[in-house]
Amino acid sequence: MSIAQIVLSDLHLGARDSLLTHVNGSGEIAEGPSEVLSAFANGVRETLGDGEKPQLVLLGDALDLGLSPFGDVSQSFLQLIDAFFPEDGRELFRRDIVYVAGNHDHHLWRMAQDHQFVMALQSGRIPRDIEQITPIMGQPTIGCRLMESLLAHRPHMAGATVRIAYPNWGLADAATGRAVIMHHGHYLDGMYRALSTLRGFLEDSEARPATMEQLEAENGPWIDFLWSDLGSAGDMGDEAGSLYATMLSAGASHDFAESIARRATGGLNSKLGINPKMQLKYGITLDNLIRAGVDLSAGRAAERQRDGYGHVLGEEEVEDIGWYLSTPVASQLHDELGELPRELNFVFGHTHKPFQDELTVDGFELPVGVFNTGGWVLDEPTLMPVQGCAAMLVSDDLEVASLRLFNDPTDGAMAPVRVEGSGRVSRLAEEAGAAVDNAASHWGDFSRTVHARIVEEADKRVRRMLDRSNDSQREAAE
Repeated sequence: MSIAQIVLSDLHLGARDSLLTHVNGSGEIAEGPSEVLSAFANGVRETLGDGEKPQLVLLGDALDLGLSPFGDVSQSFLQLIDAFFPEDGRELFRRDIVYVAGNHDHHLWRMAQDHQFVMALQSGRIPRDIEQITPIMGQPTIGCRLMESLLAHRPHMAGATVRIAYPNWGLADAATGRAVIMHHGHYLDGMYRALSTLRGFLEDSEARPATMEQLEAENGPWIDFLWSDLGSAGDMGDEAGSLYATMLSAGASHDFAESIARRATGGLNSKLGINPKMQLKYGITLDNLIRAGVDLSAGRAAERQRDGYGHVLGEEEVEDIGWYLSTPVASQLHDELGELPRELNFVFGHTHKPFQDELTVDGFELPVGVFNTGGWVLDEPTLMPVQGCAAMLVSDDLEVASLRLFNDPTDGAMAPVRVEGSGRVSRLAEEAGAAVDNAASHWGDFSRTVHARIVEEADKRVRRMLDRSNDSQREAAE
């Protein structure tokens, strides 16, 4: 068995509701890896054995910059390094880490864009604008300055690199016609294409961008504004956490959207003298547009995500994957490879709902293998049935298999860790499955540790909810 890459997404390091973040009894970031992180590292170590080390790919939202302060995130990232690259033990991965930014850590890509522009100025050039995207194929060349600066806090990691790619990274083999594309998954979510939707409405044109450059140019600033580093916004960052919790509830998110829309339209009138009832086109008023836009991002998008608790993909999500692969991804692949690969596997995260399947996508000869990594955070007091986590395994001949780590416990028991393919015959799935079975005792320890942490976190949340309820009742009585 030759595993070339292991792909992890949605670690949300630094977030208190991440199963990987190690906090002490007072809720502060603690030293060293958490029990869950240590157990996961042990399972991977026993599964890989003494063979060649794979490359680690962090597929977005690995750092919870969207809701956690930079310092907490930084300390938690070092917990990950200590687990995967122990100073006095066997390292799990190669030292060239690939980082594909997501929505909660889009700020890392913005930092890289700014740095590349400044470097060009220092070399005597004045580029027309920042670079919107990186190539899909080839090892990334732009360093993630935050993570590489953190690696310097571990002297034994001298020479290690973290290279950033955005919004996709991939691998291709011309001889076999096989390729793997990795994307965090936020651009499959209409919430993060809101400015493209607005542009389409105003211009009466196709809302979904045709190229990756257009997609990022139109929506990157929106992602930065929305989530990507609110964790360092002081009290506002704390409020953002409450906002995120609100958006997990469809009904609450609609109420929130209505409140925001009222404030926006009222402010336009009172502070700028702009009449919110002014007509734009087709009888649509500015007030209508603002309310629709806010509800689209904070209301309907939330409802769509929450409705998805009963299933991993809805009709709209399948359509969005088809558009993403057949249009902006296909355009970039044509530019870089000259043709589309015959056999494609697509890996993404973002939804926190792991699955593997095959989808028919326009332009691709064979059904596309689609794999979701799930996530390591608890969006609700406990896991919902389809929520959970997986790590993606990529072989040197570009087969992909899902290392299914955990889902919602059934009847108080966790399903065993296992390897699953998308449905097509896979030598990787067979060989990796055997290796996981051989390490069953270590993965059993991991499952028990995860289950205990989920139960512990659920109890904490219930206590917090009861405390808030009691406080509200006391205030009402006074």
